[in-house]
Amino acid sequence: MRGRAVIATILLIPLVGCSATTKQTEPTPTTAPAAEGNLCERVQSKLAGTWTIGTPEPRLYAPLSDACLLTDTAQKAHQIQIALSATPVTDAQSAALRQSDAASVAGLYAAKVIDGGVGTGSWALNPAAAAPWLVVRSGGRLIRLRVVNDGAGTLDELRSIARTITELPGELPSAPAMVTRPECSRGTAAAERMLGSRTVLRRDALVDGHLTCRWGTATRSAAVRPSSVLDFNQIKDGASAGWARRVNVGAEGWQQSNGILLFRTKNGAYLEVTGTPGSVLRTASVLALAQAIAPAYR
Repeated sequence: MRGRAVIATILLIPLVGCSATTKQTEPTPTTAPAAEGNLCERVQSKLAGTWTIGTPEPRLYAPLSDACLLTDTAQKAHQIQIALSATPVTDAQSAALRQSDAASVAGLYAAKVIDGGVGTGSWALNPAAAAPWLVVRSGGRLIRLRVVNDGAGTLDELRSIARTITELPGELPSAPAMVTRPECSRGTAAAERMLGSRTVLRRDALVDGHLTCRWGTATRSAAVRPSSVLDFNQIKDGASAGWARRVNVGAEGWQQSNGILLFRTKNGAYLEVTGTPGSVLRTASVLALAQAIAPAYR
């Protein structure tokens, strides 16, 4: 059969003659491979050594972000947290977030926020007495890398990991804007008043029976999250020094002069109500959020 097909083709050529035109096939456009897995999973195999992937202690970022944790199997204290913002930010918003980071560490460390050295708009902090962190921007989204334990990682290491991430094929992993739980809805209106605008991001979660509610805009975030009796008592003791006061929320509540509030429920759970940047922590609006959400924690 193959032989006949070839002969037939040869016989047809003289009949077609030179007037025939050859149809050009348009090349099929190629697209970058779809991103799969979180950033830790995507970068794991490209790092020196052997790393495991886990869930880090939650931190509150603006914009709200999804985080993962890399742990060096050869040195368990050697851990890197990677957080990817749930939404892109503009140049102006990125600059404002950098200023907020700079303000948040002013007076805490001798070191200041510096250029990150990984692309335009990156910034970093590399204090001698604390673990370094780095923020880079890729596809408009912020990637925050942080050494978890003091002395167990360097800024240069964070830069190397960041470069590896920005060079990965495909787009960054997609993220839903809203991850909600119905228990948190009673706090939404108060959270929006605290943030000064309608929230466009949510990250609510129920882990081991502990409820966390998070609301956010591109540059501001608010959260109600589990705390500890140690932190609660520390703020309570601050009342005698004049930097905390008793407030009417839950079974017992105390609020710092900077706005952060902790309260105890009737069932003995401890909750923190906070936000970022510090400019959103107006004492009245934070208290209003605590009072609105408290019934969800009975």
